[in-house]
Amino acid sequence: MKQKLGFLGKAVLFVAVFCLVMSPVQAVLARKSLEPPWDMTNKVGGFYNEPEEEFEVMFFGSSHAYAAFSPLKLWQETGVKSYVFATQQQPLWATYFYLREALKTQSPSLVVVECNMAMDDREHFDDGVTYSYMDELPLSWNKARLAWVSATDLEGRTELLLNIFKYHGRWSQLTEEDWEFDRSAVRDPYKGYVLLPEQAAAQTRPEIEGVTQTRPLTEKNEHWLREIMDLCSQRGIRLWLVKSPSNVTPEGKQALNAVAALAEQAGVTFTDFNEDYAAMGLTEQDFYDASHLDGQGAARFTAYFGAQLMERYPDLPRAPEDPDWAADLDWYLAALEPKTE
Repeated sequence: MKQKLGFLGKAVLFVAVFCLVMSPVQAVLARKSLEPPWDMTNKVGGFYNEPEEEFEVMFFGSSHAYAAFSPLKLWQETGVKSYVFATQQQPLWATYFYLREALKTQSPSLVVVECNMAMDDREHFDDGVTYSYMDELPLSWNKARLAWVSATDLEGRTELLLNIFKYHGRWSQLTEEDWEFDRSAVRDPYKGYVLLPEQAAAQTRPEIEGVTQTRPLTEKNEHWLREIMDLCSQRGIRLWLVKSPSNVTPEGKQALNAVAALAEQAGVTFTDFNEDYAAMGLTEQDFYDASHLDGQGAARFTAYFGAQLMERYPDLPRAPEDPDWAADLDWYLAALEPKTE
């Protein structure tokens, strides 16, 4: 028994020393996304450099979240501070652990989960997706658990957890930016939002009125959606499940009907904002592509969402006079140029 405990102790010590020694090397070698609008290193990594207890509302989900909800516009409309802690095609199991990470430093009154990925039936994703939500997370138990459910074998899980094994071949590609990169200094003035430019082509909105059939979620998606609901319930946090405007197809609407049913069972609010674009002032020209709002579309939607937010949760604390947020708002408004007619 003593031999086993001794071996275990040495193994734990080895892993700890390995991580300590390799951490600076991993910081240099790791892929970094620093060019707007897809500067996810700033958006995800920058969250960890935000003040503690700063945000009353936290948004989670895929690109449908970070292209739709503009925290600066929401603050302008309501005085409520928020952050979009979202990543490309963020599956529900990643959303769960991102929520746990956020709760280490924030105590939001409301969590908003964008449910686009509930419509996706994949059990695992390719490297482009998994590393996009794994790379910017600091080493932690949450990251280890997320790596476990995101890969199918020990090698894949190890590479997700310690991405030095994935990026060890980048030595010849390193730039001065890699060597000088300081993760503790990254910050996103847009608070996780991705401002997309307008596109010339109008996007057709599918007819989803009258779609009442239900397409069951995958077992994995249902499990992690329930875990998200349970975590919020345990922490006493209000949860709002939503589908942002994204020209949902009738098949997708069937999956959203399943989300609505699960939410009703749990006593959680679910809203599909694809059901009435006219009320939001959205048109077919307000989309960057078939399913993502451009900057003007997101501003219109966020203003509408802000009114709904205040109606549903009038007790949310507000901080409308923050000079740092005012400066970031000026930055955002300067980038949000009106469309040319």
